[in-house]
Amino acid sequence: MRLHLRLTLLISLILSGTLIYLLGFSQVFVVKEIKIGIKDKEIATRVEQMLAQPPAVVELGDQIARVDRRQLANRLRQFALVENVEVDRNLISGRLLVKVFSRSPIARLTSTTSPQSANVGFMDSGLDYFYLPRQDIDQAISSGDLSWQQIPELTLPATTSGEEVSQLRAGARELIELFGQELAAKGFALQRVSARDGDSFITSANYSGRSIEISWGNTSDLGLKVEVIQRLLALDGNETVRRINLRDPLKPTAR
Repeated sequence: MRLHLRLTLLISLILSGTLIYLLGFSQVFVVKEIKIGIKDKEIATRVEQMLAQPPAVVELGDQIARVDRRQLANRLRQFALVENVEVDRNLISGRLLVKVFSRSPIARLTSTTSPQSANVGFMDSGLDYFYLPRQDIDQAISSGDLSWQQIPELTLPATTSGEEVSQLRAGARELIELFGQELAAKGFALQRVSARDGDSFITSANYSGRSIEISWGNTSDLGLKVEVIQRLLALDGNETVRRINLRDPLKPTAR
């Protein structure tokens, strides 16, 4: 009986040692492919460059079981557009899948909202602020990346309570989404959103070659307010209108 236990223990130790060797030290289970799991090709290229920066956190031929997921994720989180990272390892195929979950900037903070001079601030769809080096943004714009130029500016008060901040950011997002999902199809290109408080939202947009400023008041009854805008702009004599006040959508003004 004792001999049987010793034999079982010996076999277990041998198998465990063999498995540890195969996974961690041999060339049997190695990284044969590194795949970046994200649709945005620009972010995927940037992620590949960051992974390759010395000292590289993972390379082809590394033991796949010894890839440090935490170190890899920490390296990529230095890229502000990366919100989260997941790493999947396939021992059989040798494929290392790096799933990247990116931020989605919907507004660019002005200097009033974002006082950091060396960085450019953005608000993402989750209402969080994040910052990128100004040099990187300028380089992207100069290289012809229009997506950075098309992000509307956002100006909100710098000193408000937490609840007020959340409400203001949510209101700004509503208007940004309204332009992107509905008003863009009607010829509007949003340029700026600003507000002093929840009842003073103002947008500036390009429409038919001219800039139109719309005072929305708060963000309630947006469907009605859009309908009012369309009717006002369709009226004879309003072809040169540059300011629309919708604080009271039942008594709008245009001039």
